[in-house]
Amino acid sequence: MSKGTAPLRKIEAVTAPEEPGAAADTVVLEFLVDEVGIAYGRYGDIVMKSSYQPLYSLEGDWLQPFAVEALVTGLRDGVGVGAEEILGRARGGRREALERLCRTLHVRNHHAMGLPGMQLFFNADPGFSPADVEHLAWMLAEEGIAPELVTCEITEQASDDDRLRALAADLRSIGIRLAVDDFGAGHSTAGRVRTLRPDTVKVDAGWFRSVVARPDALRLLPSLFAQLSDLGCTILVEGIETPRHLLAAVEAGADLLQGYLLARPALAGTIVDEAPLQIRDLAAGGATRRA
Repeated sequence: MSKGTAPLRKIEAVTAPEEPGAAADTVVLEFLVDEVGIAYGRYGDIVMKSSYQPLYSLEGDWLQPFAVEALVTGLRDGVGVGAEEILGRARGGRREALERLCRTLHVRNHHAMGLPGMQLFFNADPGFSPADVEHLAWMLAEEGIAPELVTCEITEQASDDDRLRALAADLRSIGIRLAVDDFGAGHSTAGRVRTLRPDTVKVDAGWFRSVVARPDALRLLPSLFAQLSDLGCTILVEGIETPRHLLAAVEAGADLLQGYLLARPALAGTIVDEAPLQIRDLAAGGATRRA
């Protein structure tokens, strides 16, 4: 361990053998803090860090940053490791412990953005348990983060509707907002929105870009967004990477936007630029920030 780091907790996740007669597989998860107070984790040979991507709300001709989405960034020997690979190699109790560690990093590093009132979005797997909800409430209290600043995104995985309703009720009971993630892909449908009645619907980036590429489908987008709005949901469109994506989302009636054209994810400790962006300049291929 390098000088200046301080291990606060070590979690051992032991999984059953994948094959009969095989030895049990023990993976050690570590929660650490570096010399400037940024939390990070270790999962075997992978170093895990929190990254945050700004989310923007439409305010007239401007986009105003109001929140960040927390993402896990992995490094193995200095080479990036995607979240899919990190989580994909974990099962059972190991996966639950890994998910809990990621949430701990995201909440712990919220202060490092330099904007205490900035809202925080992060994923909540449908397997999120009542104990996980209790732990999350405890972490928010420890870090002094108001629960109403936090939105948990329910991922698009299949899950029993009764279980999802129970999870939504548990999260709301501690003051946390709810989003349905990846709308338009997999199991995230209008039916799921009606079941959960989330505060926010996050439109899947790949699905949205495929709609933008088809004029016949794009013409139907305003009607779909209006239906979601009628259910009381704000609409967040992901995957805004080009001026065309931006204009399509704005013209269709999106409330919130996210994507590389606006801002890329940055590691915890990077101060979020809170200056608004001008839509006109972004659409023309540039960017003007209002002082």
